[in-house]
Amino acid sequence: MMLIKKKTDITFILENFNSLAQWDASGEKFYFVFADRKRGGQWTLMSYPEDRFSIHGLGQDYMDAAEYFFEEQNQIHSFLWENRAAFNAALKPSTMCS
Repeated sequence: MMLIKKKTDITFILENFNSLAQWDASGEKFYFVFADRKRGGQWTLMSYPEDRFSIHGLGQDYMDAAEYFFEEQNQIHSFLWENRAAFNAALKPSTMCS
């Protein structure tokens, strides 16, 4: 199971993102949804060709105007580190299937 326990785990998860994410054929991207615990909604983390990642937030009372593209690796690392508990919680059900 790929959980974020140390900051170095984030690099491994990003390198293997497509194996844990779902494919969106119309958007031609991989995506993974997890809880936005600060705002009470959900985050969708998306992966595009050429190692481009973006994030979008959506909840009952809010919707981000557009995807936010991470321009630098340290930005996505910081985001995932701050949200690792919610990310890990979303990973557990999908990876524990037998």
